[in-house]
Amino acid sequence: MGTDEWTESIGEKSDIEQCDVAYEYLVQRRMGDESPTEFDAGLRRKIDIWIMPFLCMIYFLQFLDKTLLNYSAAMGIKKGLKGNEFSNLGTIFYASYIFAEPFMSYVLQTKRLAKSLSVCIILWGVVLAAHAACKTYASLMIVRTLLGILESSSALGVIAIGNMYYTKSEQASRIGYWSVHSGTATMAGALLSFAFQHVRTTRFVSWQILFLVVGLATVLFGVVAWFYLPDNVTNAWFLDDDEKMATLEHIRGNLTGTESKTCKRSQVYELFFRDKFTWPMLLLTATSQIVTGAIGTFSVTIIGTFGFNSYVSALVQIPLGAIIVIIILIVTQLVSYFGNITIIMASMFVPSVIGAIAMLCLDLTKQKVGNLLSLYLLYSGSCAISLIYVWNTVNTAGHTKRMLRNALTMICFSLSSLLGPQMFRASEFPHYTSAKIAILVTQAVSIPLALGIGYITKKENYRRDCNSQQSETQSSVPTKEFEFLDLTDNENSHFRYLI
Repeated sequence: MGTDEWTESIGEKSDIEQCDVAYEYLVQRRMGDESPTEFDAGLRRKIDIWIMPFLCMIYFLQFLDKTLLNYSAAMGIKKGLKGNEFSNLGTIFYASYIFAEPFMSYVLQTKRLAKSLSVCIILWGVVLAAHAACKTYASLMIVRTLLGILESSSALGVIAIGNMYYTKSEQASRIGYWSVHSGTATMAGALLSFAFQHVRTTRFVSWQILFLVVGLATVLFGVVAWFYLPDNVTNAWFLDDDEKMATLEHIRGNLTGTESKTCKRSQVYELFFRDKFTWPMLLLTATSQIVTGAIGTFSVTIIGTFGFNSYVSALVQIPLGAIIVIIILIVTQLVSYFGNITIIMASMFVPSVIGAIAMLCLDLTKQKVGNLLSLYLLYSGSCAISLIYVWNTVNTAGHTKRMLRNALTMICFSLSSLLGPQMFRASEFPHYTSAKIAILVTQAVSIPLALGIGYITKKENYRRDCNSQQSETQSSVPTKEFEFLDLTDNENSHFRYLI
């Protein structure tokens, strides 16, 4: 099929612009009946070399940068803060994150993805470094607000870029590769906190130097990303034309395309009112990630209540980071090779439930090791966000719908992270009983929620298998190219969900 026939089948130029950018590229290249170039292990390795380091580093920096507040608790940032003001610094970050997320979703879809993301990275690095100049509670609230706004671009951008290059099974493993850096960032933060506690200057205290150094490093990485991170497959500078087409053919079977620069109201409406998975998935995100907000800001403080000093409280974060890495790698690789995302996700909440029960039962200071191990168990449920990323990526088609679903997921994640620190009230120090009970309840509720979503998914796939008649939308487009027409998973009867 030639260019003219393609154009006629899909409509006028304005209709073509509604499609995926890959469709436009294929039209220009007259790929109709040509045999696709082979996508081999060498090309996959080439994409991994040039794309994965950027995704890993972006996720590493966004996690490290936002959790420096946690580590600075052991470095003196609380001096001068009263009552719940430290909790409020954690809360305002996520409040601003929630506020900015829909705007960032729109910008990242309609503008140049990598360039927009790079600007955000540079700016949040500047804001992070500006923490060093803060001497009052009000000034800290301002920089935390700005940091939340700018970092709201990170997960959205990383997920969108990764979706362009890999098949569904590859995406599950690659999401594991970059999301494990929440663990490496935890370890790095612990080591940096321990190291900078020994730094003394007449002008800055240790936590201010930490923010300044990490902020400047973030700015430098943002500049590198501006020049070397491509916006999509069609303008990936490290691929030649044959390799670009081979990559597009490789991901054709995802039925999710790459990206579309048109924000479609119909896909927004479908996500909110016609998609049976939207609200259950958002509820699961909210309940499962309450624990993340709680321990993300207060893990050092909690460990301090076990009787450890500030140096040890920082160092024991290192095995915690290693645990995060191990959990995420195991579960994402299992999903990549075997599927069964429902069972794997539901099982992740069991250790968290056990950990929460143990923390409520153990003596706070007499059983230090038991309390510490219980805290470590909580991170199993926290790591479930990685599989939620996978579910959103492989089970959502339609670029506007996928971007908005990811934005809503991050809003729910942020709401949970916002509520988590507020559960730790100064009046309940050092036991924080209410917070521990809330963690137990939310992790327990997440198990039937995950299983329920899996049941709905299985029933929907069965319904589609039984219904062999194609939708009206699909019957009017070229069979070979419908994968790049930016159809949603509801519009495309060929689409099957990962269970």
